[in-house]
Amino acid sequence: MNVLVLGARAPIAADLARALALAGHAVWLADSFRCALAARSPSARGFVRLPAPRRDFPGFRAALAAACRRWSFDAIVPVSEEVFWLAAAAPALPPRVDVRTSPVAVLAGLHHKACFARLAAGLGYGAPENILLESSAALASLGDTTRYVLKPVYSRFASRTLIRPTARTALRVRPTAAQPWLAQTYVAGRELCAYNVAANGRLLLHVAYEPVFRHGVGASVYFAPVTSEPLRAMSARFVAATGFTGQISFDAMVTDRGLVALECNPRGTSGVHLAVQDPSSLASALLGHGDEGVSLPPLEPRMLVLPLLLNRPGLVLTRAGRAALAASRDALRCAGVGPLAKLCAFSELAWHAARRRTSLAVAATADIEWNGEPFDA
Repeated sequence: MNVLVLGARAPIAADLARALALAGHAVWLADSFRCALAARSPSARGFVRLPAPRRDFPGFRAALAAACRRWSFDAIVPVSEEVFWLAAAAPALPPRVDVRTSPVAVLAGLHHKACFARLAAGLGYGAPENILLESSAALASLGDTTRYVLKPVYSRFASRTLIRPTARTALRVRPTAAQPWLAQTYVAGRELCAYNVAANGRLLLHVAYEPVFRHGVGASVYFAPVTSEPLRAMSARFVAATGFTGQISFDAMVTDRGLVALECNPRGTSGVHLAVQDPSSLASALLGHGDEGVSLPPLEPRMLVLPLLLNRPGLVLTRAGRAALAASRDALRCAGVGPLAKLCAFSELAWHAARRRTSLAVAATADIEWNGEPFDA
């Protein structure tokens, strides 16, 4: 099959391309960044540059349809938040193209943190309280804010999340009906993450891992595989309840009263760095093949070594830190992404961040993220 992988800027795109190529598929990568991290992956036949969907959705849709006709793509696998734009563009693509994602309505209900919290509560995995905040008065009515985690209903990388904020810190939050926030009861326990691939409500692949080291309070940069049958069962329940197709990930807390589902990402996440260790199973699941309940072989830890050492330089000074580094391998190196590709990708990202006077994390998704706005005709 000819497969197009969208979102080449994401580290996991290189792993997805590698898995699909090892399974015998011809793989192309696409992105709106010129120097996307995986753009020159040794696993890819070529790179397709597309308009940024958040800034020019009609142009993105037209260019994607033209690329499908030119290279006769059989399937499109999204990686990150371009999944929403792909789902919206799907009706305009040639009928033969298998778009490996769910409809926008399904994605939206999982992406909106308050909507997902309601679903989690209905399935028995909710936090004790999940309160939608659409005004400063609603925020004030919470009382003791140190009982909660506050986060915008549309956010990523935990970049604006406030964990058990004081009343003074909570005053930074300005919720409105147009930009609501969620107040979720703070839940203590052991945090685990799940990366899954599903097709029509069937769980085809599942990987659980512990985010051992993070970049601040946000994205993990060291992924330690774990086995958790309750987390697998929880993932299967959400997938079945929504009839989900595509990649879907969860953050959950293991507590004394069971699992609490904190957030959902209806897209790929860093669990791909672990799942790719069984490339055949990953490739089959991505294209909607395979059986439910497939068991992966024992997995090794993976890390993103550069952000890990930049964020935790002291690791090399401790015995435990050196042991963790020795037990893992750099995910990008395993995927064939070399130093030059990393440098080019970082340089372009830094240029976007400087031009927009924003952080690297914000610049990484500014042109592909979706925050509930209508899709342009």
